[in-house]
Amino acid sequence: MKFIVNGSELSNATSKVVKAISNKTTNPILEGIKLSVVGEELTLTATDTEITIEKTIPVSTFTEGETVVPGKFFSDFIKKLEKVEDISISLEDSELKIIYNDSEFNIATMKAEEFPLINKNIKEKSVTLYQKDFKDLINKTIFACSQTAHNSSRVDGCFITIEDDKISAVATDTGRIAINKKKIEQASENFSIIVSPRTLKEIVSILDKDDELFTIIVQKNVIMCEVEGTVLIASLLEGNYIDYKNIISREYKSEMKVKKEEFYIALERASIVATDYNKIVKFDVTENNVNILAKSEVGKVNESVQIELNGKDVEIAFFFKYIIEAIKNIDDECVKICFNSSIEPCIIKPFSGDDYLHLIVPVRKNV
Repeated sequence: MKFIVNGSELSNATSKVVKAISNKTTNPILEGIKLSVVGEELTLTATDTEITIEKTIPVSTFTEGETVVPGKFFSDFIKKLEKVEDISISLEDSELKIIYNDSEFNIATMKAEEFPLINKNIKEKSVTLYQKDFKDLINKTIFACSQTAHNSSRVDGCFITIEDDKISAVATDTGRIAINKKKIEQASENFSIIVSPRTLKEIVSILDKDDELFTIIVQKNVIMCEVEGTVLIASLLEGNYIDYKNIISREYKSEMKVKKEEFYIALERASIVATDYNKIVKFDVTENNVNILAKSEVGKVNESVQIELNGKDVEIAFFFKYIIEAIKNIDDECVKICFNSSIEPCIIKPFSGDDYLHLIVPVRKNV
């Protein structure tokens, strides 16, 4: 194997695939990046058996071949060569020789035949949508995924559903539920899958052209997508997702309308008072105002924000993190918050539209 490659392109490729390398493994081959030269292309592949990332870039080939290099070590070194225009790389016995400028570096390799076989023949179901819509879909829900559940948990992932002309994402950590919906361009059929937060983050990270379409392909327990020479393949989570639709009430006794920016800034000020051990915020909702209360050993705050209220007054408390993350991810000028009582979940959503909403369970604690 011998080829010449651009340093910037190689550095970019290694930085993408190295994310799939296993951090905890007894198998050294899973700590490696496979290099495969066929024709005028170099394909770099890394996997921990749950996620596989593959990147193909152009090279000038003298001899085809393949090998496996220590992944993070190789990636760190190649990053220092990203400004080198031409790098010569060749495999000699069990060492990879890297020649750049007037210098030479040698790195030990592993056998390519020991690297796991990657199946890319995945084509059972598919959905196509714009990259910017998928990024928005995931970025506005993924933070609500459980951070403590085991990997096998049915709620330790995002529930993705394709139905008719929309794709929806649902995430929950049992204290809240975030739901987002986007239009799609086409789909092979209606279907649902549960995807790990890690997989979704990696898919989002390879999307860099907002106004272009991309396709997600699913087959049994595997998901795959390809964007600009980067292929990502990952295992799906198994099990049945929670019946979240029956948790969301259809009628509310009180609906509060508030300007998003004013409300958000007031919440941020209140958060300064709340300590790490008591990050709870209380809302005292009346006809024209919502008083935002927080206190700790260092002090207390009572922020008043003007609102429009349709229905009864209510006093209700929440974990601050849940409220601020919900408000932050709303793009509308105004926010609608719907209540039934101080002990029942509330709904937070844009004042216009129902495609994005949060359900938050209140805290039964005085502030």
